[in-house]
Amino acid sequence: MQVDRAKDIFNPLETSQFIINFELDSTEQQDRAGRVIAHLKTLDETALVEESIKFFKWIILCHISLSNLKYAKLLLQFFHEQGLLQHKQSVTNVQKQKTQRYLVMFTMNGHVFTKIYSSIRELRADTGKKPSQIRCQPTKEVFCKLLKKKTNS
Repeated sequence: MQVDRAKDIFNPLETSQFIINFELDSTEQQDRAGRVIAHLKTLDETALVEESIKFFKWIILCHISLSNLKYAKLLLQFFHEQGLLQHKQSVTNVQKQKTQRYLVMFTMNGHVFTKIYSSIRELRADTGKKPSQIRCQPTKEVFCKLLKKKTNS
């Protein structure tokens, strides 16, 4: 049985009702995705971009369990149809190595979050960028800039 914490589920409808399924029923996931997609279709472009960033954050930071896999795939497909998140091709990213090597700070439309990657292949799967397209910055530069901005404010 797979149990997901409520905060680990992308839920733009902000419903508080949770259903626990002991079988991995893909029709329940399809129904849930259908309700979310119907809601997302009512949003304007700015709000849709905002939701796509929240969705991207969810699929890269949280492990997508089997109880949410079909749901996540359908939502990613919807965002692709809207021309969003084109760089992300799959909701799961297989981690073949255990040594954590690369700290990546994502800055997307005011959202800032980080993830540690074990390989460039994993990073490319999430960003769609080749290693030569990734701009590296020493951690010292990034954090010193943030501290200077906070002290000047």
